[in-house]
Amino acid sequence: MNTQKIIIELIDRNNGKWTWYQLERGLNQLGLGGQVNSSEELNKLVAEGFLEARVDERYPAPLYFVTELGRRFISR
Repeated sequence: MNTQKIIIELIDRNNGKWTWYQLERGLNQLGLGGQVNSSEELNKLVAEGFLEARVDERYPAPLYFVTELGRRFISR
């Protein structure tokens, strides 16, 4: 299981509309709830350039966007 690819694909489907909370719900729907530390994975993916986190005053947590590097990663 490639957790990073799954996370990037989930974020890409809802690009710019998901915080860590929506990601957790998406992972739960895939049967991965409790198996993935989403905060840790999101931080890694942002640090590696696959995702971008943006602050929006309307939300209590950052929203995540897939970068070009992230799109290339999931297209392979």
